[in-house]
Amino acid sequence: MSSELRLQALLLADHIYRDEGSGKYVIAGTFHQVNVATFPTTLVRTVGIFVSLSGLTGKAALDVELVEVASGESLMRTRSMEVSCDHPDQPVELALEVPPLPLPRPGRYVFRLLVNGAPLGEATVLARGPGAKG
Repeated sequence: MSSELRLQALLLADHIYRDEGSGKYVIAGTFHQVNVATFPTTLVRTVGIFVSLSGLTGKAALDVELVEVASGESLMRTRSMEVSCDHPDQPVELALEVPPLPLPRPGRYVFRLLVNGAPLGEATVLARGPGAKG
């Protein structure tokens, strides 16, 4: 893995797919907040995550985990996915879907991208209940 590895994008969305004709990713419904009726709850829909990395040479293991910021507890972690690239000037892009997520209480959560076990970046999501302001 290159020491110049950079995270270009880490986006949360309702739906992500790759157009077969163009090879482009289509990202619909990006978000950074979810509103739920009660806590604790499980988010009833899946979440799409789009990742774009640059500077990768060779192979790397990618994982995504959901962490509750207040407690530091890891609530979900994907199975490792191996990605590889022989050209560090070429971005590595991928989309993954995570299952419905546990949300024990209102507050901030982060989706943390790990590369070979080390954090590379985060996307924050705020979970809010009824009557929340701001």
